[in-house]
Amino acid sequence: MSALTNVWRQLVQRRLWPVAILLIAAVAAVPMALAEDPEPAAPAPDTTATDKSGDAALAAQPIVAQTSAADRSKRRKVLGTRKNPFGVPRTEQPGSAAAPNSNGATTAQVTTPDQTVSTGGGTSPSGGSAPSGGGTVPTPTTPAVPEPEPRKYALHELTVRFGDATAAPQRRTLERLQPLPSAEEPVLIYLGVLKDGKTAVFLVDHGVSAIGDGDCRPTPEECETVRMRAGDTEFFDVIDETGSVSAQYQLDLVKIHKGTTASASRAEASSKAGRRALQARVASAGPTGYRWDAAAGALERSPGKALRATVAGATVGLP
Repeated sequence: MSALTNVWRQLVQRRLWPVAILLIAAVAAVPMALAEDPEPAAPAPDTTATDKSGDAALAAQPIVAQTSAADRSKRRKVLGTRKNPFGVPRTEQPGSAAAPNSNGATTAQVTTPDQTVSTGGGTSPSGGSAPSGGGTVPTPTTPAVPEPEPRKYALHELTVRFGDATAAPQRRTLERLQPLPSAEEPVLIYLGVLKDGKTAVFLVDHGVSAIGDGDCRPTPEECETVRMRAGDTEFFDVIDETGSVSAQYQLDLVKIHKGTTASASRAEASSKAGRRALQARVASAGPTGYRWDAAAGALERSPGKALRATVAGATVGLP
């Protein structure tokens, strides 16, 4: 009792005694409410007396019956057509017809101008078997165009741009002992490449002055040969008997090739023309100061004694 008295005093002091009275009343009212009996539900009206004999029998049977364990093993009937959830979906296209297969799924047939391809398997009207791959129609492949073989060049063949300095020079290839611009009126003759493989040597005709990136030998004032490397540009002025410039040419050395080619006939023809021009040049102005080393496939400077012997014998220093 002392505990209840203490609780009651605390509730009174905190002014919570009305809440305590409501809780006590609710605790007393719950058992009384549960003890009362609920009122019986009103019976449903009997409609069988007003129905006909056939309708009364149907009404007595339930519309939906609960299935048993034995009914679950039987095959159930469904409304509509059966469908395979794993079949190919039907695709509608203009000019296509769909037909069901054995699994209940529909397959579309795409009609092309020359054949009909079935996406679900089968044969085409053209006589061949149509490919089947899960509904995908193969696309025609374009045959690959073979790439042209890379061009092959003769040993130390040059790629240059040469022409009139007043116009754009033309890109062309230059083989050893080939004269420029022609064998009838040679201004330059390509002698070959030194043993370093990077320096090309050109023989300059008498009455021609050179200026540019090249190295004139023996002196720039008396230029008999010009040494050029890839990327160099040289200008050549043709001076007539009166001392005026009759023509001006531009030479750009683009690249020096180190490969071989099967065009031996073209290389031999150009070599013959250049050899005749070189012989005429040596006969009138003396040797060039270079000789061809066939074993190394490159030019080299003629020694002083051989040069004097060549001048005395009036022989050609290049093949």
